[in-house]
Amino acid sequence: MDSNEQNHTIILEDGRRLGLAEYGVSGGQPVFYFHGSGGSRLEHPLDQDILTQLKIRFISVDRPGNGLSDFQAERRLIGWAKDLIQLADNLRTERFYVVGHSAGGPHVLACAHQLPEQIIAGAVISSVAPMNRPHAYQGMPLLNQLLARSARHSSVLVKLIRWMMRRMVMGDPEKSSKALMSSIPDVDKSILYEPQNAESFVNTVREGFRYGSSGVAQDDILINRDWGFDIAEIKPHIDIWHGKKDVNVPMNAAQYLCDKLPHARKIFLPSEGHFFLLKYWGKILSTLVYHD
Repeated sequence: MDSNEQNHTIILEDGRRLGLAEYGVSGGQPVFYFHGSGGSRLEHPLDQDILTQLKIRFISVDRPGNGLSDFQAERRLIGWAKDLIQLADNLRTERFYVVGHSAGGPHVLACAHQLPEQIIAGAVISSVAPMNRPHAYQGMPLLNQLLARSARHSSVLVKLIRWMMRRMVMGDPEKSSKALMSSIPDVDKSILYEPQNAESFVNTVREGFRYGSSGVAQDDILINRDWGFDIAEIKPHIDIWHGKKDVNVPMNAAQYLCDKLPHARKIFLPSEGHFFLLKYWGKILSTLVYHD
């Protein structure tokens, strides 16, 4: 494994690089984390005392075409499990937990479906649900609907949208920050406007778009089209965390997951939006690993 501080890569069987960063306790409970849309391996608990206290080895992974990970043509959602198991083998980790935020949620569920013996349990936070369900777009703002519908029906349009977004976020950092925050609801702004969170948020998105926008657009397409597996067949236990004021991914998505997953625990937060993860890291991880 090549490394430079938090810039790690491994080489997969097909020759692609997979980027990752490790945080926390090297011999702790292994937790693989899957970032949100346009994010990267830089997403992690900023207060690393949380990881130390919980004795967690936190491994944040770049998906193909994001950050340090090479783009993978013809990628499928369930194919993410093959990348994960190679990474786990490389890190000599036989059994582990998986956590995903937003677009990372479907990737958690894909791995839980494909790797029931290796995954101890998982958690999805503000997670997308299958978009072929009834009333899938209900409650979404117009711009969010445009992105989701274009990803489902027009790969050309979603690629254009993400290309334009990359031009925006890779420009002046201060302007990037203002642009990224402009369409975010007040309930989330109160979290993201905290200086440490704002800097981290912009950095992780800029890193996600490091080598282009193709990987981010591909992510959009995968999570908005047919997932290729039945979530009702998932065997590991899944924690479902969701804010009732989330407009990026409205509550009906979380309720759908609760209704379909056979072994689920729901934690719905009445006063939170899409980015409550940034202040709930400790509770989410302790609940998952120690079953609080």
